[in-house]
Amino acid sequence: VMGSNLALNIADKGFEVAVFNRTYAKTEDFLAKNSGYKNLKGFETMADFVGALKKPRKVLVLVQAGAPTDSTIAQLAEVMEPEDIIVDTGNAHFRDQTKRAEELEKKGLRFLGMGISGGEEGARKGPAFFPGGTLSVWEDIRHIIEAASAKAEDGRPCATMNGKGGAGSCVKMYHNAGEYAILQIWGEVHAILQGWGVPREEQGRLLEEWKTKQGGEHPNFLSSYMLDITVEVVKASDTADAGGADDGSALIAKTMDMIGSKGTGLWSVQEALGAGVPAPSLAEAVLARQMSMCRPERLANSKVFQPKADSPKYSPEELKEMSEDLFWSAALSIIASYAQMFQCLRELDRQFDFGLNLPATIATFRAGCILQGYLLSPMTKAFEKDPNLPSLMNAFEKELGENFGRFKRCMANVLSKTNTAVPVMAASMNYILTMHSENVPSAQCVALQRDVFGRHGFKRLDKEGAFNAQWKELQ
Repeated sequence: VMGSNLALNIADKGFEVAVFNRTYAKTEDFLAKNSGYKNLKGFETMADFVGALKKPRKVLVLVQAGAPTDSTIAQLAEVMEPEDIIVDTGNAHFRDQTKRAEELEKKGLRFLGMGISGGEEGARKGPAFFPGGTLSVWEDIRHIIEAASAKAEDGRPCATMNGKGGAGSCVKMYHNAGEYAILQIWGEVHAILQGWGVPREEQGRLLEEWKTKQGGEHPNFLSSYMLDITVEVVKASDTADAGGADDGSALIAKTMDMIGSKGTGLWSVQEALGAGVPAPSLAEAVLARQMSMCRPERLANSKVFQPKADSPKYSPEELKEMSEDLFWSAALSIIASYAQMFQCLRELDRQFDFGLNLPATIATFRAGCILQGYLLSPMTKAFEKDPNLPSLMNAFEKELGENFGRFKRCMANVLSKTNTAVPVMAASMNYILTMHSENVPSAQCVALQRDVFGRHGFKRLDKEGAFNAQWKELQ
């Protein structure tokens, strides 16, 4: 559906579009359903498809990532000619895209790795694009991609060249890692409200209000696509179409608590660890999905031990104050997650020499994609004003200063009064605490522990150099 929707999107912009599918019956069905398009043609064989394209040919590949992508690219390479362009739009690892580019360029072909965000609906109406590779290739397809892209509030297309090699796919990987974290944060908000005994109708009303809620000096502070879909999920009733019954009961209560994933979040965390960039919120979002998939183990464990929790009754006034704490807990967790995401991109840009323009990249998230929301505008402006900003969190100094106490109070309440697990929110709070600390006492302790058992040495605050202390034998 993603491929067919993008084809229609591009055709709507006046371009001549050729389509090919491994199963010709699907191509025929697609053409029949869209017979009103005179600039849309379908072909039964790869050779006929490629032969119909104007030189230099431009082919967008929208198939499942991994082996299907490799197979499709190999088939295209057999029938395409030097200077033709292959654009892989799948959720690929940026290292794989660099290899593909090198292999195809040896054959005289040109390649671009270009992530797409926005899902099926975005592909049809205008998604965000994240290209990376050789600049000349981007210039040859830029007019098509910018026409098909979403447009931000200032009219700028949500598509920019992110840099050399696998830069575009690297950006898409971390876009997805941020998506993992923020979706999990909103899931934790729902879980906290449920733990406080807030009915789903009231949850829906509260979250609906948050779409337009002022956050400090910012209007609509948490307004975003991911909040929108959270509201829909919380409010949704079961239906026969969803496999249940049209009985008005909560769909969320009947949904299996297992979260699938396709690899980009895991890759992002692995790369962050390898690059030495702390990204605990991104990592915990991946781990939360992995723990959700261990349902048989969780069910077995729950028969042995279930932690006790209070079941306090809260007055409307108490819930109002607790909800304000929760609002800021979500907001600061989201900002911390974005901060980690951008730090990862910065470090990988340094290591792989992508040539990333971070403000321009962030600006492409503002519309059409899953991450779109109000916060991306002040984030873009912050990095435009100071590209060397040590951390995104510094751009929200006022919000942090005035509301971090609320965050801590909320987490204390949740952990002491409920059995609600909040892995990403807790990781975000610890990230903020640690990354704003002049001194980390636990790190001082562990540094000396390593010297005791392994003579690994330690550094001192009061003088330069590496040191060992004399320790008594303990074994």
